Amino acid sequence: DKFGKNVEENAANPFGFGAENEDNYWALQDSAERLYDSFQALGPEGGFLPPSVARDVLVKTGLEKEQLRQIWNLSDIDRDGFLDHHEYVVAMFLCDAVIQKKKPIPAELPTSVVPPS
Repeated sequence: DKFGKNVEENAANPFGFGAENEDNYWALQDSAERLYDSFQALGPEGGFLPPSVARDVLVKTGLEKEQLRQIWNLSDIDRDGFLDHHEYVVAMFLCDAVIQKKKPIPAELPTSVVPPS
């Protein structure tokens, strides 16, 4: 309780949380910061990309429709049909893993990739 502030351990660390802090750690935090401008450039409405906009972005990756369906299902965490910034980051991460790293799409998201909140 420093200076009247109730500070959670490591919460004030400008480099974010480490992997050992599973409740707050997000492996994609650096990607989220890097992809923020591209997300904003897509014109989110109220912080969310409409399905048509998100679809166009995903189609441009060149992945097959079935792959994109799986990626969408994993990325749209709250199943509302829209992608917020963090969900967009997860989608881009999964596309990159398939295209660049030739990895299969996981059946479920690894815990470290699920956005906090």
